[in-house]
Amino acid sequence: MIALGLLVSAVAIGQGISSYQLCRAGMSALLDLRLEQVAVRMRNGLAETIPATPSRGSQPSRDIVITIHKPGSEVPLRSTDPSLQLPQDAAAGFSSHMVSGERWRIYTLRDVGMLIQIAQRSSVRDELEREKALNTLWPTLVLLPLVLGAVLLIVRMSLRKMKQLGEEVQGIDASHLKPLPSAGVPTELLPFIDSINRMIERLAQSIEAERKFIADAAHELRTPLTALQLQADNLQPHIVPGNQERFNELRSGIGRSSALIAQLLRLARADAPLSGGTIEPTDVSRIVVESVSDVLPIAASRGIDIGAEEMVAAKVAAPGADVSVAVKNLVSNAVRYTPNGGTIDLGMRTEGNMMWVEVTDTGPGIPQELLPRVFDRFFRANLDVEGTGLGLSIVKSITQKYGGDAVIRNRSDGRSGVVAAVSFPLAGTPAGSLGST
Repeated sequence: MIALGLLVSAVAIGQGISSYQLCRAGMSALLDLRLEQVAVRMRNGLAETIPATPSRGSQPSRDIVITIHKPGSEVPLRSTDPSLQLPQDAAAGFSSHMVSGERWRIYTLRDVGMLIQIAQRSSVRDELEREKALNTLWPTLVLLPLVLGAVLLIVRMSLRKMKQLGEEVQGIDASHLKPLPSAGVPTELLPFIDSINRMIERLAQSIEAERKFIADAAHELRTPLTALQLQADNLQPHIVPGNQERFNELRSGIGRSSALIAQLLRLARADAPLSGGTIEPTDVSRIVVESVSDVLPIAASRGIDIGAEEMVAAKVAAPGADVSVAVKNLVSNAVRYTPNGGTIDLGMRTEGNMMWVEVTDTGPGIPQELLPRVFDRFFRANLDVEGTGLGLSIVKSITQKYGGDAVIRNRSDGRSGVVAAVSFPLAGTPAGSLGST
């Protein structure tokens, strides 16, 4: 718009200057023609109409001056202003001379027995030329804002579809890989849209291949690990006391591997695209209560005060199993990182068309520079606490899958700890708005 505006303005300025100059040149030619026509009429017998002795002050300053001489006579035969001594030696035709301290435009006509000179002040001519030339600029001054407004309107209307596509691109993530619509798109943008759609298709294929690999690998590993766990349980009574410590380390390793496989399976399910069926609304308050009940024995044994408040009686448009996984992951993380004797508070609130569940703990918090990475897969902010580094990735994938979001921030009330929150769209939210977070 700026480029087009500058181009239109430059053309308008150029056209205005050109019109101004052409109008002045045309006006000057018209005034010259007037002087010439008056001289011709004086030669054709109208000279007698000029008084021999004009009254003092009868000549307006803006009018032309007519002077008629007989050859060799210093005193004009006829003149509308006898006090003005025009140069009799002026060349025939048009010329400009300084007379009585002013510049005059003079037309000299030499005829048999007669010298006719018609003169006009150059200042008067300049004034008339400027006045008429400036009038030609009014259309440009009026039309330029209108043209600039039209450029602004046309560009915005032309790029309105581009803005809509940009908003759709903003909603694209690993769980919402939909091709951009090409209907109504300007022809110049079609190659660009086609390239993006091909990229989205390749990305979807790559993500699907990765998801299938993770799911297949986790499924294949789960059976042998389960068998190893059973064999270890059966073998434990036969382990001599001196080897019990190393045997327990072996069992812990098998347990960690089993937990990792379970998390990988959950992650694969979270990354899977929606099936397109009807989603049964879920009562989140029930899941919050269940999440607290599940960890209550562990929290009680460590002196952690955990409870839920600000319950909201509302349902969300997401399956109960997925909502439960997301909320319970946050609660489990809070219990894992909160020191003995700490506090964990759960709360619910609605904001717009979203339901938010917040888990606030009194743990050590997360360094500010690490906060952007907490949802990365296999990332662990605190290596001293046991975990797989996949829990928050699963939470993020689940919430985004249904048009929600997951955020973690340090507490801002002066106490240490974090506030972990997940959101899901309220039941009854239009399907078109589920892609925004």
